[in-house]
Amino acid sequence: MGVIYKLKPEVKDFILAQKGNNPALSCRKLTALVLDNFKIELSKSSINMIIKEAGLSAPIGRTPRKKKQHIAMPKLPVLLEDVSSQEAEAARKAAVENQARAEAEKRAQEEAEKEDLRRKEEEKARKAEEERMVKETAEKLKQAQFEEEKRKSKEEEVRKVEEEKEASLCPGGVKSTVAFNVERFPQIDNTGIILLKAADSMIGASQRIAAAVKNRLGRTEDDLSTVIENLIYLPLLKEKTEQPVLDKLSACLKEIEGIKVMNLDILRIITLCLQEVRCVRMILSDGENVYLDGQMYSVWSSPHIPYDFVSPIHNFKKYINKYFNEGRPFVLFNAPGYDMPSPEFFNFLAACEAQSSSISNTILYGNKFNELEVIPMDVSKKRSFIFGIWPWQFTECRKVKNIGQFRRLHLEAQESDFYIADIEMSLSHPRLGKQASLAGCAVKTSLDEKTRLVILSNIAPGDKSSEELALTYLNHWPNLDEAFQDYSHKIELFTYAANSQRFFSAEKLNPQLDHVLSVEELLRNYLLALDAYVRWYLLPSGYTDKELILMKERFYNLELQLTRGSESCLAGFVLPPEYAFAKDLGYLCRRLNEKEVVFSEGIKVYFK
Repeated sequence: MGVIYKLKPEVKDFILAQKGNNPALSCRKLTALVLDNFKIELSKSSINMIIKEAGLSAPIGRTPRKKKQHIAMPKLPVLLEDVSSQEAEAARKAAVENQARAEAEKRAQEEAEKEDLRRKEEEKARKAEEERMVKETAEKLKQAQFEEEKRKSKEEEVRKVEEEKEASLCPGGVKSTVAFNVERFPQIDNTGIILLKAADSMIGASQRIAAAVKNRLGRTEDDLSTVIENLIYLPLLKEKTEQPVLDKLSACLKEIEGIKVMNLDILRIITLCLQEVRCVRMILSDGENVYLDGQMYSVWSSPHIPYDFVSPIHNFKKYINKYFNEGRPFVLFNAPGYDMPSPEFFNFLAACEAQSSSISNTILYGNKFNELEVIPMDVSKKRSFIFGIWPWQFTECRKVKNIGQFRRLHLEAQESDFYIADIEMSLSHPRLGKQASLAGCAVKTSLDEKTRLVILSNIAPGDKSSEELALTYLNHWPNLDEAFQDYSHKIELFTYAANSQRFFSAEKLNPQLDHVLSVEELLRNYLLALDAYVRWYLLPSGYTDKELILMKERFYNLELQLTRGSESCLAGFVLPPEYAFAKDLGYLCRRLNEKEVVFSEGIKVYFK
C-alpha cells in the first residue's frame, strides 16, 4: 500500500475526528462522507491507511462476545450508508456530465472563434484582392488614357493633312454626286447572312457608320443603312449580284472614300462598338456591391465572371435603357445558388425595392476589368425584376404559399406552347435572417410532366398577369433545360480552365503606324469581326479558329424563309438534303434567341 500524496491536512483531520467520535464508522462510509464534504473520492484502502497511521484501527481478530448478551444488528445505519453511497455515485456522474458538457461548450466556442477568425481572414483577403484589382484597373485605365490621347493626337495630325489636301484640291468643299438609293439585297434577309446581320444588331456599328456618313454629307433623306449593309456583306454576295447593282455600289463606295477623314471616323466607330461588357458593378446605397454579367444571366458575388457571358457594349446599353429608363423589368435567367440564395441576391432584391437600400451607381467593366463607363442611378426609384428558380433549388429555403391550376400559354413568335399556373412563394436566408415574398407562375411544357421552372417577380399580381410575366421571361429565355445545361457547362469550363481562356479582341482593327486603312478595308475587317463574333459566342466550342470561307459553306449560304408578324419575325432555315451541321445550327439559333435580336426596322427576330 503506497503513501497518499497531495491530501490536505483538513481532510485527514476530518477523517480522524469522525473515526474518533464514532469508532464504528466503516472505511466505506468515511469515503462517502469525504466525498460529500470535500468532493474528493478516496479509496477504502487510503482511508484505512490514514486510520492505521493514527492508531485508531480496531485490533486484529474478532472481538469476543459478552456472554448471555445478544445485540441485534442496526438496520437503519446500514440503509443510510447505502443511500449515501447512491447519492455519492449520482453526484459523481453529475459532476462527470457537467465536466463533459463544459468541455463540449468550450470546444464549440473555440470552433466558433476559429470560424469567425477564418471569415475575417477571408474578408481581409477579399478586400485586399479588390484593392489590388482597383489599383491595377486604375493603372491600366491611366495607360489606356495615355494611349488614347496618343492615338487621338495622331488622328488629328492625319485629319489636318487630309483637310489641307482636300482644301487644295477642292477649295469649295466636297459635294456629293451619287444618290444613295441602292435597293436592298434580297439575299441579306433570305440567306444565312442574316446570322451576321443579327450579330451586327447587337454590336451596332453599321447604323452608326451610316449616321456618320450622312452627317459628313449633310443629308437627311437617304437610306444609307441599306447601302452600308450591302457594302459590308458584298464579299459574300458578289457572285450572286447583278453587274448594274455592283456598279452602283462601287460608285457609292468611291464617294464615301472621298469624304474627308471618313476612314478615321469609321475606324473609331468599329473600335468602340467592338468593346465588350464583361460585368456591371452595382454600388448600393448601404455600401454593398452586386455584380451582373453582360448577358443578364444572374447575380454574382465578384467580377470574375466567365468570358462567355460578355455582351457588346451597344447591346448592353439597350438592356440598361430598357431596365433603367423605360421602366421595364430586369429579366434574369435564374437566381444564383443551389442550397440557398446567395446574400448578394437578397441585397439585389432589396435594392430593387428601394427601401432599406437602393442602386446608386452602375459601373461597366471590360474583359480586362477596365472601367468602360459609369452610369448614375435614381436612388429613389423602385425597379422590377423577373427571374427563374429550378425545382431542385433552395428546397429548404422556399415555401409555396399558393398554386393554381395549369393552363395553356401559346408563344406566337416562336410557334410553341407552354402551360402555366399562378404561384406565390417565399424565399428565406436562415443565416442572414432575410425573407422575400414573390408571385409568379410555375411552368411546364406539357400537362403530364412535373414543373420545369418557376418564374417569380416583385411585380404585384394586379400590375402584371402571370401570362405577361411568362411571356416576358420565355421570349427572352425560351430554351429552359438546354439553356441551363449550356450555362452550367460554361461556368464549369471557366472554373477549371480559366487560365487558358481567351476572349474576343478587336486589336487587329487598329491602324498600323505606317498605314491608314481605307473605308473598303475597314468594312471588310468589320465583316470578319462579325463572323468572329458568331464563331466565338453563338456556335459550340471548336469554331473559334475556323475560316470565313468554311462558315460561308456551312451556314451563310443557307436559304431562309421569313414569317413576318406585326412585331416579330420567325426565320426558318431551309436545309439541303443530308445537311451535316443541323446540330450546330440548332445550337446557334437557340443562343441567338436568348439575345433579343432586333433589326433596325424594330422587328424582333426568332431563329428556328
